Amino acid sequence: MYGWAGQRIKVYLTEGKIVKEPLSEEMRLNYLGGRGFNSKTLFDDVAPGIDPLGPDNVVMVGVGPLNGTAVPASARWTVTSKSTVAVPGGLGDGNGGGDFATELKFAGYDQIVFYGRSPKPVYLWVHDEHVELRDASGIWGKTTLETNYKLWEELGDRDLRVLCFGPAGENLVRFAKVFTNITRTGGKGGVGAVMGSKNVKAVAVRGTGSVKIARPAEFLQAVKRAHEKLMAVPGVRSFGETGTMFLIRRFTKDRGLTTRNSQTGYFEGWEKVTSEAFESQYAVKHRGCAACGVSCSHYYKVKDGPYATHGESNEFGTTYPLGPKCGIDNLAAILKMTTICDHLGLDTHSAGGTISFAMECWQRGLLTAKDTDNIDLTWGNADGVIELLPKIAYRQGFGNLLAEGSYRASKHIKGSEICLKVSKGQEVSHLFPGPGTNVVQDLAYATATRGADHLRGGIMLCGIGVPRLKEVLGGEAAVKRLTKEPHSIEGKGILLAIDNDFMAMINTLEICRTVAGSIDNRLSLDELAELVSLATGEDLDGDHLMKVGERICNLEKAFNIREGMGRKDDTLPPSFLVEKETPYGTEGISQEKFNTMLDEFYRFRGWDQEGIPTRKKLDELGLGYVADQIGAS
Repeated sequence: MYGWAGQRIKVYLTEGKIVKEPLSEEMRLNYLGGRGFNSKTLFDDVAPGIDPLGPDNVVMVGVGPLNGTAVPASARWTVTSKSTVAVPGGLGDGNGGGDFATELKFAGYDQIVFYGRSPKPVYLWVHDEHVELRDASGIWGKTTLETNYKLWEELGDRDLRVLCFGPAGENLVRFAKVFTNITRTGGKGGVGAVMGSKNVKAVAVRGTGSVKIARPAEFLQAVKRAHEKLMAVPGVRSFGETGTMFLIRRFTKDRGLTTRNSQTGYFEGWEKVTSEAFESQYAVKHRGCAACGVSCSHYYKVKDGPYATHGESNEFGTTYPLGPKCGIDNLAAILKMTTICDHLGLDTHSAGGTISFAMECWQRGLLTAKDTDNIDLTWGNADGVIELLPKIAYRQGFGNLLAEGSYRASKHIKGSEICLKVSKGQEVSHLFPGPGTNVVQDLAYATATRGADHLRGGIMLCGIGVPRLKEVLGGEAAVKRLTKEPHSIEGKGILLAIDNDFMAMINTLEICRTVAGSIDNRLSLDELAELVSLATGEDLDGDHLMKVGERICNLEKAFNIREGMGRKDDTLPPSFLVEKETPYGTEGISQEKFNTMLDEFYRFRGWDQEGIPTRKKLDELGLGYVADQIGAS
């Protein structure tokens, strides 16, 4: 087999049993890789209505056909389970980087699936053909950093790679995530808590094999062309310089930088938390994931003072939720918070979203010092947040309430519903519908299958679907309007649907979105298809790749529907669904305009008015068996 390793590991924790299973042709061709493998397994193996923290949930990690090759930025992996956050229940997953995926492919596997619950803490040791469950009592209670060092020492190999969770996962914090390379993280929706509930502290992997390529000479030439093309793109090179921190400046310009729990889109202290401020004060050096020349990850060090710390991967997604969203402009303090979250295993998006929710409750007098263990939650109090993060991870005092996430915490704080900024129970991350932001972002957050999501389409307006958009909308002028007129609603539902499919495909190939699909001449759909075909020996064109993405999106939607979600859940916080004029332009979107976009999105998807995929659409995608389970007509 070429490209794929060709087998997956099934771990039955209750019985302590491990089974290796060949990767079927259906999985390879219809789902391609990580996100696809996982979403298919989730729908097929998780019964509706189960407790996400019970033994009937399933948690898995999957990789793709390009992992372990020289394709630029081919180092991603996906973890998936039923979400501990989603209401009433739905998909939980995440996509991370580093080099864990490469090591898993070198060991000879495309996916690991955990079932049941171990009676005691364990970790999975994968060393090529050798796979075993081992006692984890020596690493239980350890941080992500300590877990890595302990396993390196115990197994005698610094080259092995570890996927693990921190104390937050052990204490079943609903927004606990999993980590590789200590700071590379994935698992929105509490996948770390699900692993904790199963008593699986870590997966340690060492692979000494390689990935077989079907047409190596041609593949190598295609890889060289891809690398040269990418490194000539200014937008790609800038990622190496700033990572995603450039978005602080961009969203400030659009008046869409979420501030003080999304009460406004402008933060007065924004210049103190920009990429320029970071580079001039705290950046140490850059680092790339496996097979990536972009090197967008940054080591940082705060040398002295109360916030002395060091770590890696400071990004927009760690800076804004713990910074502007909490009214904090002290970058050193934000970096300290980032390190704490990484080591304790907390999702920075949900941690910042939940704490900023509590801060607005404090602002409105709904919380007092008596409720918060005497922690002052005034906007901008960085020390208060630093004190609160460990209390959340260890479920101590007021932290125990916030460990449930803002949606569930609000049930215990009278009158706090007005402070909630969630979709499907998940904290809305950096969305603020400012005058310069495109309304497609509103629709993307509302409809995301894992809830309140900024990474599954619509945010960066990828250009991969431009030819199809021209065909559907009637020409280049109509396509330009999608970006040039941010508050025009025409075509935005179609754009998002195509972008969703593209992002699902990118995630399932397990390559980074920074190298593909943008409007500034990054890798095209045909170039991606060529790389996959040369690696695997399968003749796959761009249409096939996009169809895989569409299949995954429909299957994830079907999973959520089977859990009880519907049109009522594809929505935004009420404060966002109000259109008003400001000195800087139109802010927000009316409920009527939002509904019009949502209807267009559903129609183009081939779904009915309630957002349920039709039987015709499911049959077209080879998902006929799903139709009866979700009441498709």
